[in-house]
Amino acid sequence: MMEFNAIGKRTSRIDAVEQVTGRAQFLPDLKFPNMLYGAILRSTIAHGRILNIDTRKAERVPGVKAIITSLDSPTACVGFYMGVANKECLVSDKVRFIGDDIAAVAAESQESAQEACSSIKVDLEPLPAVFDSEEALKPGAPLIHDDSPGNIAGEIHKEFGDVAEGFAASDKIFESSYITNAAAHCCLETRGVLAKVDAYGRLTIWSTTQIPHVLREMLSMVLNFPVGKIRVRIAHVGGGFGSRQSSDPIDLICAMLALKTKRPVRLIKDRIEEFTTDRSRYPMIMTLKTGMKSNGRIMVCHADILTDAGAYHDQGITITGHALSRIDHCYRIPCAKMDAKVVFTNKVYGGAFRGYGNPQITFAIESQMDEIAEELGIDPLELRIMNACHEGDVAVSGARITSCGLTESLNRGASAAGWEDKRGRSNKHGIGMACFVHSGGGGAWAHGGNFSSAFIKVEYDGSVDLITGVPDVGQGSKTTLALIAAEVIGIPVADVRVHSGDTGIAPVALGARGSRETFLGGNAVKLAAEDAKRQLQSRAASILGVPVEKLGSVQGRIFVKSQPAKFVTIAQAASKTMHENASAFPMGVPVIASACYTDPVSEMVDLATGHGNPCPTYAFGTQVAEVEVDTDTGQVTVLRVVAAHDVGKAIITPWQSKGSWKDRFPRV
Repeated sequence: MMEFNAIGKRTSRIDAVEQVTGRAQFLPDLKFPNMLYGAILRSTIAHGRILNIDTRKAERVPGVKAIITSLDSPTACVGFYMGVANKECLVSDKVRFIGDDIAAVAAESQESAQEACSSIKVDLEPLPAVFDSEEALKPGAPLIHDDSPGNIAGEIHKEFGDVAEGFAASDKIFESSYITNAAAHCCLETRGVLAKVDAYGRLTIWSTTQIPHVLREMLSMVLNFPVGKIRVRIAHVGGGFGSRQSSDPIDLICAMLALKTKRPVRLIKDRIEEFTTDRSRYPMIMTLKTGMKSNGRIMVCHADILTDAGAYHDQGITITGHALSRIDHCYRIPCAKMDAKVVFTNKVYGGAFRGYGNPQITFAIESQMDEIAEELGIDPLELRIMNACHEGDVAVSGARITSCGLTESLNRGASAAGWEDKRGRSNKHGIGMACFVHSGGGGAWAHGGNFSSAFIKVEYDGSVDLITGVPDVGQGSKTTLALIAAEVIGIPVADVRVHSGDTGIAPVALGARGSRETFLGGNAVKLAAEDAKRQLQSRAASILGVPVEKLGSVQGRIFVKSQPAKFVTIAQAASKTMHENASAFPMGVPVIASACYTDPVSEMVDLATGHGNPCPTYAFGTQVAEVEVDTDTGQVTVLRVVAAHDVGKAIITPWQSKGSWKDRFPRV
């Protein structure tokens, strides 16, 4: 393996000192002179028609500077996919879940804002509500959206191969249903926004978002505001995990309050609001009908999913589609049928959540694999190995498995856990396993493209400013990207300053989501750093009097490979044009590089057939859990968990990869 000087070497995160000393500025730490505080009046019933909103008493509360309702709000709706979004910033006709946004206030203090919200009188006509996805489909169920008959938000129907023949050729057919519930993200920091309008009418938004550039576009579209006059920035962020992947009404509400008052406004959800109004994991009812040969070979699978979207559109269709696509990615399945309905109910609406639908369907698939193993009398480990996908496979739905360590993860995980020795112990002790496959590197399926960009500027002292649109929301991407830049250019990582998540200075990126930061953002940084290195070496070559190809770079020096003692520093090369003019390097021209990396692998799925390879890569793994049950109390104690994950070459920050698993294991 190639020897590296920066990547793979354990180092402190570049923001570690700020974090542990308390100097890191999170959104609640941001304050401006003359700043106002925002609050939102929310529905206390799950379904009701708005007859009247009276704000006169609230307007008399001392310190109140603005009150807005749907009459002040744009008619455009907010959501991840603007084409199907149906959530108004402030509802105009009906409330559809407890916590729906009705009105908002900006005041001199948080207490005044809350008091004003409590003083707004809303006349609501209660309507019948439905809280269960199966009930929502029944004839006569309360209709949540007039333009969605039967409460159906969307449907998916795909078939690959001869499914009927697959079932006919099966020796035994297994059919079971599995249910997963909603869950809250529980980010350490609740969602928040600070909006400020400057003297030139430019709007700056500080947000806890994972998608600064996408949020800027959405703000422009909904507010009908020039995109060039909007700047979205993120401070330090206390977690996202998908919850901040979609725009939220508070982004728009805070901006509207700032535009109306011409003063900075900060609006932060409290923990109760976070639990009751923010995106949750989509609950699913999954029915798997699987045809098997008696020797354990899978012949066919029909997956049918019913997803509870909650009250509004967000990512229910795409997340359900993502879940369905996992059916034939982990195990070899010759033919498959995939059906789904996404249904509106009067509950908080769902959104992206760690795994993007994968935890739900993996729970169903792996549960059924254990049931099949027991019925057929096959060791669950043997059954999984027998059907596991391998490198070079093309799934029946079109996914290209270019790398796969599933079988190895099964064997190594089982060996480390002592699978053979611990199976079949007393009924107070149990050991079980589950496999997974997850897409990595984002994908073309969401936007028709998959890319990231980076800028690099080398200062005259040899240090580097790295500017990226990839926001760091706690996952450590700043450190990862800094290590890549340091390795390529040949400087210490301490000499790299990372500026991320600021649309005012950063090139476009699709955000921190879909496990795309290192693959896309990292490759963009690598390309830009290579360009900067070429420029530096070209200047060094003119100083040293040797061809560029004879030069190397390491630890802040550019040296002659055959004579390492003959070198110039990066600073000397960078500052060559500071005090002198040369035809090749005009005075004052700094070393600046930019690059855009586009994923060359993934492709848009055929909308008619559902066939295609939507993601650049797929990661596989196995986890084995050993538990003990107290049969008197029912308490389950997890004795040990073994994780054998095929993560590829975790060479950039292996310690962060391990930390990521330790964080996510109890949170999934």
